[in-house]
Amino acid sequence: MFHQLRSQHSSFAKFFAASSDERLEFATQARRTEAAPALFQTKLRDLVRRSLVAISPEASVHEAAQLMRANNVSSLLVDLPPVGVLDINSGIITDRDLRNRVLANGLPDSTPVGEVMTKPITGLSADSLVFEGLLLMLEHGMHHLPITEDGLVIGMVTHGDILRQQSRSPLFLPRQLERAETLEDLRRYSDQVADTVDALLDAGANVSDIGRVVALAHDALLKRILRGAEAEHGPPPVPYAWLVLGSEGRLEQTLRTDQDNALVYADDASPEAEAYFAALANQVVDTLVACGFPRCPGNIMATNPEWRQPLSVWQRYFARWIDVPNEDALLRTGIFFDYRRVYGELDVEAALRPIIQRAHDNRIFLGRLARTTLRQQAPLTFFRKVALERHGDQSGLLDLKLRGTSIIVDLARLYALDAGSNETSTVARLRDSWERTTLGQIDAERMIQAFELISLLRLRHQCNQRANGEQPDNLLPFKHLGPLEQRELKESLLMIATIQRAVAQNYQTDLIG
Repeated sequence: MFHQLRSQHSSFAKFFAASSDERLEFATQARRTEAAPALFQTKLRDLVRRSLVAISPEASVHEAAQLMRANNVSSLLVDLPPVGVLDINSGIITDRDLRNRVLANGLPDSTPVGEVMTKPITGLSADSLVFEGLLLMLEHGMHHLPITEDGLVIGMVTHGDILRQQSRSPLFLPRQLERAETLEDLRRYSDQVADTVDALLDAGANVSDIGRVVALAHDALLKRILRGAEAEHGPPPVPYAWLVLGSEGRLEQTLRTDQDNALVYADDASPEAEAYFAALANQVVDTLVACGFPRCPGNIMATNPEWRQPLSVWQRYFARWIDVPNEDALLRTGIFFDYRRVYGELDVEAALRPIIQRAHDNRIFLGRLARTTLRQQAPLTFFRKVALERHGDQSGLLDLKLRGTSIIVDLARLYALDAGSNETSTVARLRDSWERTTLGQIDAERMIQAFELISLLRLRHQCNQRANGEQPDNLLPFKHLGPLEQRELKESLLMIATIQRAVAQNYQTDLIG
């Protein structure tokens, strides 16, 4: 009756959620407060060192170079009056643009700035945190970021400004990858990505933000490897797409784990095209192994012909997994529905996402998927204590992935499919689902906080193991946690158990044959 009242009356649910909700939120915010101030307590306005310097798009690149030298800046805002209002005609020109787009292409110095500027451009509010600017610059490959206040650009922040705030900044990674020439260089780059995880963790970054940084770094490595493979084997015979799956597809991979990838190519491929893509996949996977990414034990890789198929075959895969939700199909959806295209010209989104959205109307599929998500119960005893392993060398340990984050990942996927959401990351799925499912905003926010806390404990454990020369795993000795962390973990697991009971009731999993 309690759970029925809780699901039917939001005020009732809010009353009983308040105490644990506040504790989880406090635990999340406390870590930011203790963080290094360079990234999370410094605002972008504090990095603006000089007033805005702008130029008209009709001006010549010669005039732009003179203006840069006179003001000792590396970029100019290109704009028409009223200057500083970003619109579709606003742009930016940098010293790199003068070198790469003008001098390298042999253009005369009379070339109008408007012909070689970058547009459109994205700005960020002056009250945004430095870390927000860092993420935006990484995602878009930017070196100069316009800073706005009250709708007007007040100045520029460069990647050098942010680098000076943190000596182990992720902004170093693209430069290090550009300099990599050998396979050993690529291996060192992947080691540097892992070092960046340590730095961001020490700085107080959310695990979800760390996952985004790592995904961008790993994507850049993968693109470099794929371009190298294409250079060796020749241009692809038909358009294709390289997909990453699982945690990498959800932007949630932090340290290097097993590979999970797939390859999709156009339907009009000739028989010879399959041989090309087989050779390409083998070279890419072998190179990733050399860079420290082991092969998938379940063979979920593009080297497996089953996961290297034309687009129409993938469409049949996705449709069958929803229409015939047997055990194997439900396992596949947990891997492949979390895909993300990293490289290639083939538009898989338009072909595959609409099929995934059909799950929203298939109650049989959703019911069986719900039952599958409940097979791994939150590790709690009858007396609401954390249930630890009791046997062998795992006695006293808790698997933070299998019995923690993976449960939340599965629940978030279930709610996202029920809501018809196209999001793939766990946090985005929860935020996109609460209005269109039985989840509710309160429970969605609590799940996000629990996911962050458990992920943080897991990542800290793995980073400590890596620092000690051990192979990272997910098995945390519970007694190594302090009293506060033990309580936070217990609150998170209690929340998971509550959501699982709600899922059992709302999807009536006890009635599914």
